[in-house]
Amino acid sequence: MDLAMAQRLVDRRKAAGLSQEALAAQLGVSRQAVSKWERSESSPDTDNLIALAALYDVSLDELLYGEAANDADDLEDGSADTETANVADEAEDSAEHADCSDKPLVDISLARGIHVIDPNKGEEVHVGWSGIHVANERRGEEVHVGWSDIHVTNERKGEEVHVGPGGVHIDTLEDDGHSVRTNDDGTVTIDGETFSSWKEAHDKLDHHGKYFHTKVGRAWNKFPFPALVTLAYLALGIVYGTWATGLFLVFLIPVYYALGDFIDRRRPSKLIDGVYPASAIAWFLYMWLCLGQPHPAWIILITIPIVKALMRWSRKQWKCRKQA
Repeated sequence: MDLAMAQRLVDRRKAAGLSQEALAAQLGVSRQAVSKWERSESSPDTDNLIALAALYDVSLDELLYGEAANDADDLEDGSADTETANVADEAEDSAEHADCSDKPLVDISLARGIHVIDPNKGEEVHVGWSGIHVANERRGEEVHVGWSDIHVTNERKGEEVHVGPGGVHIDTLEDDGHSVRTNDDGTVTIDGETFSSWKEAHDKLDHHGKYFHTKVGRAWNKFPFPALVTLAYLALGIVYGTWATGLFLVFLIPVYYALGDFIDRRRPSKLIDGVYPASAIAWFLYMWLCLGQPHPAWIILITIPIVKALMRWSRKQWKCRKQA
């Protein structure tokens, strides 16, 4: 779809007093689909074109070509004269850009705005009347800043942030991700659960946004274990002078919180995922700094991403089994 048609879709929607979310709801599509239509990244199918024409009370020709039916006859007379000129212009442009197809493409127009595409890097920047849009197809990243909203997505990581008149919506689609939405009535919805205020949500969630199902898990997380480790390190250093070896106490902190998560959720994979990296790094540092044997102790570091991948795979399998 060309940029001119995309701009017509933007103008028609704004003239109808509709937001992208409202239009998407009426058509039964996602807001991202509407956004891509208006940025010329994709085209609506036939059914959606018919629905848009009916919604905006215009003909398909006017929606597609920007001209009313009564103007078609006037333009038909001059089409024969301009067709030859257009073919010549296209041939000239093709010859001019034949040797620079891999260079960034730039289109500047008062109506369409500024559009830059870098095919080598997979990057695209569009600055127009509808806002600013920046995308990187290779990384799956997309940022759109409009007059009324800001939308950021990362398809690879499954992350999405939307800031608009309806509030703030944060959605992470990873296994450990969370969906956060502020509502018009002042309430907050996190992972499908609604809280009366941010304070209530903070009381039931830890600083990572993790919900604890039991009082033991909540109390375990709120206990100042890092402060206790610091006091123990200072005590051992002052009494026994073990300032260097005492640093290994730091590795107890991730182990402590991994145990708390296991006590609350009963997930062995999360326990292994949290304990194993800390234990492996601590063992390697002990072999290297204390015993002077970094080789072959370094091999254990290679197993950390392998173990984490196995634990992630096991959680996905367990989640699919539960949904089935």
